[in-house]
Amino acid sequence: MSTLVSHPHVTPVSARLAEGLAARGHLAGYFTGLAFAGVGWRARLANALASIRPVIRNRIVGALPADKLRTFSAVEVVARIGARAAASARLPIGAYDALFVAHDWAVAASRWPSDTATIYAYEDGARRTFERAARQGIARVWDLPTPDHRTAERIFREEHRRWPDAALGPPHTEPAWKLRRKEAELALADKISVASAFTRRSLERTDVRAPIVVAPYGFPVEAFAPRDRAPEGRFMVISVGSHDLRKGTPYLLEAWKRAALPDAELRLIGPLRLAKPFLDRYAGLFTHLPPMPRAALGRHYAEADLLVFPTLGDGFGLVIQEAMCTATPVLTTTSSGGPECITDGVDGWIVPPRDIDALAERLRAAAADRDGTRAFGLRARARAERWTWRDATASAIAALEL
Repeated sequence: MSTLVSHPHVTPVSARLAEGLAARGHLAGYFTGLAFAGVGWRARLANALASIRPVIRNRIVGALPADKLRTFSAVEVVARIGARAAASARLPIGAYDALFVAHDWAVAASRWPSDTATIYAYEDGARRTFERAARQGIARVWDLPTPDHRTAERIFREEHRRWPDAALGPPHTEPAWKLRRKEAELALADKISVASAFTRRSLERTDVRAPIVVAPYGFPVEAFAPRDRAPEGRFMVISVGSHDLRKGTPYLLEAWKRAALPDAELRLIGPLRLAKPFLDRYAGLFTHLPPMPRAALGRHYAEADLLVFPTLGDGFGLVIQEAMCTATPVLTTTSSGGPECITDGVDGWIVPPRDIDALAERLRAAAADRDGTRAFGLRARARAERWTWRDATASAIAALEL
């Protein structure tokens, strides 16, 4: 009996799960958006295009048999174009919602392999697919990659009260139709897969009845090689991802200001979603780089002494693993996948969320002992090599009984 994995666009998590199931002969199909199998003329074309636009490389599913890959390329393209048109018309639907809803409808209306015994689908893209599966008596696994929406909204409300001058607008809330969709997916799920204990705890505060399985992600050791020498020059700290209230960026900026490290640089990489009057208070204390493809991040990880991920609520945080793969140690919070990846004081550091003093103290200690900090990074890489995607996928398949 086999599992059909559905995701609107190729992500490392969904692709590795599909590849692991295929290797065991348990994959009915990987239903996704624009994607390329790892062999044949399409793969050669994708690799050629990737030399011009590196992000295309993320859409190549190298270890998946071509006959197990079902692409809904037109659905993805039309959904993205439609979302742009909706934005121009000031309609309240973004590219993410358009893509996930359209993909869900397409999968629900498509022909499924006859041996499909389980559907594995992701939050916001599973409702119609799960409804059909329930009618046919097919088991349903719901992957929740982020904390429960109630937890996320609570965090936004609290942070707006704490940092009123940092917010770009009112606290984020999901539209009612989307909340109904999430609740319907949750009610239809037979099992729930999450990547961290933090996400599990966010669900346990609700009336969830399906079993929750924590399946931490694997380290992308093949994509991020360890650096070959210690960082040189100024003591460098980087933070990668969105920089906003939920990600804890105000706490990092304040901790950096309090730490007052001489000859040091804080580099923020990714969208900066904080109000200018607030950021002006920290003018000159950090540099900002726009979002970039994952393939380009390796150089920045390797140049840094430390990655700081001060999130207040993340389902996991892939940047934690990416940095550790390059032998750059990580300082993060308990509100992430940090506890699944790091042993505090051994191969990285974990502090409570919102603890400015703890962040500042750890920054000072790391800067004062760069050789010791590098040793933490080497142990981080060693840990990554002990839990690759192959290990994580095998563990998830066994735990979810796929």
